[in-house]
Amino acid sequence: MKKTVEQLLMKIYAGRADIHLDLYQLSNQHRRKHGRDCDMYPSDPLQAPLWKAIASLTHARRMLEVGCGHGYTAAVMASAGGPNCHVDTIEANPQHAKLAEKALQERDLSERITILRGRGQNLLPRLKGRYDVLFLDGDWREYPRYIPHLRRLTRPGSIIVTANLNPLFGGWGGRLQGKPAILSYLTRLVRDPHFRTYIVPGEWHSISVRV
Repeated sequence: MKKTVEQLLMKIYAGRADIHLDLYQLSNQHRRKHGRDCDMYPSDPLQAPLWKAIASLTHARRMLEVGCGHGYTAAVMASAGGPNCHVDTIEANPQHAKLAEKALQERDLSERITILRGRGQNLLPRLKGRYDVLFLDGDWREYPRYIPHLRRLTRPGSIIVTANLNPLFGGWGGRLQGKPAILSYLTRLVRDPHFRTYIVPGEWHSISVRV
């Protein structure tokens, strides 16, 4: 996104994209410090208002994130859902999970956010109950294995947001591996009668509604 567009949107949102911005900055600092092997890429702050809209649409009381990182988006989701909403967030990297746990404690969010340590493909089968909102922001090569659990863990009206689709469509991840997995995931999700799915061009997210 061009800098001028970002500035314009920040002006329009009038501070609504600034929530937990310090945690977003900490995430980027951590990645730059640890180099290419670090996969901590927080969501763009301009996506923060999306979570408030989704939480309102779903009357969210339970949210699930796959790919916690430093805890930035989990914090944004919890704040969007309000004090009666709980967020479960999955993180495979033990160091990142520890950093997120500390950051959330410092922001008095640890009682509203639970960090589940492990890979999404291993933990999703163990989860129970229904979530109002799911955010997939982890290893896209695992996404096809998530689909049966997406059905089981949602209710009619639940919303699933899927990130990290760029390796298939180009952009920052155009040279990364895993394109067949993303293609398989999106094709199955779009054709699944349990969901209505829209792929957001440019941002390369998908938004799915459980029906």
